[in-house]
Amino acid sequence: MENYERAQPALRRANLARQVAAALEEVIGESYPKHIADVAREMTTAYRSMAHKSLVQQIEIDSECNVRLLGDGGKDIRTMDTSAGENQIFSLALIAAISKVSKREFPIVMDTPLARLDTQHRLRVLKYFTDQLGLQVILLSQPDEVHGRYLDAIRDKVGIAYKVAHSELSNGVGMSSVAPGYFERV
Repeated sequence: MENYERAQPALRRANLARQVAAALEEVIGESYPKHIADVAREMTTAYRSMAHKSLVQQIEIDSECNVRLLGDGGKDIRTMDTSAGENQIFSLALIAAISKVSKREFPIVMDTPLARLDTQHRLRVLKYFTDQLGLQVILLSQPDEVHGRYLDAIRDKVGIAYKVAHSELSNGVGMSSVAPGYFERV
């Protein structure tokens, strides 16, 4: 009997945890289909804004989270051989859609966002992400990635720019430091 009485607080917490888990499952079950549809809709908008080809007419996501990129006539273009750049546009569109649907403000950090993209995609991706009001985008790019017309297209949206410089200390061990002026070309 003494063990039973000592276990009561833990049993009450376990029972409460089961109730909370059941409530969460119910809420997720009810809202899940709506969020999938919202992500698909926002993803379609983002993809079509960033891609210079108009192959994708609509993006669908089913209840199992399988994605279809539908072109003319409802054909899934993912069955075709897509380029690394097109796959990157797909990933960026998913990030953009989740950001919009979550309605949470958080920065998007993009490491070498333009590396696998052709010139037309590069400009459209930069403009898409820098045109999003209230969105903080942090671009980590190589020196030759964002310059010239790409920099000109977003220059008025750049809040601050830094250059990461590496210096070797000894035996292959180095240190990085940050200084203003990444976009300054030498």
